[in-house]
Amino acid sequence: MASQRPQSSASTDAIQRDEARVPANQSLVLVAERELLAALSELAPLAFGAHPHPSPEETAAFDRAVHALCHEAHRLDLRVEELVIAIKQAWSQLAAVRTSRLGERDIDVLRGVVSSSIEIFFASREADGRRAQSPEQQTE
Repeated sequence: MASQRPQSSASTDAIQRDEARVPANQSLVLVAERELLAALSELAPLAFGAHPHPSPEETAAFDRAVHALCHEAHRLDLRVEELVIAIKQAWSQLAAVRTSRLGERDIDVLRGVVSSSIEIFFASREADGRRAQSPEQQTE
């Protein structure tokens, strides 16, 4: 029986850590909604039947959103999986705007945002780690 106490204690600790992450995850979803809505708002509404390719302005708008989301995920000390979930939750909340601005490109844009977010998340984490090191540690 004594061997079950540490397991139970470990399970309780894990549950408490997960519960503590909920507000951070919810905060990231709200930031994702705001940033993705801002990016979508920069796009002109689609003309009937039009399927334009991404413009440089569209690319820049989503790049800004991705960088902001990754920065916020790092600030909240969240994992990349939590970032992707927040993006997808926010994306689902923006269905009406997405339809009018992206049309059939919707899924392609989401894929691009998720892929870019994963890349930027890890690249910026590595860069933050290098900045935190002293100059002597960076040269080793």
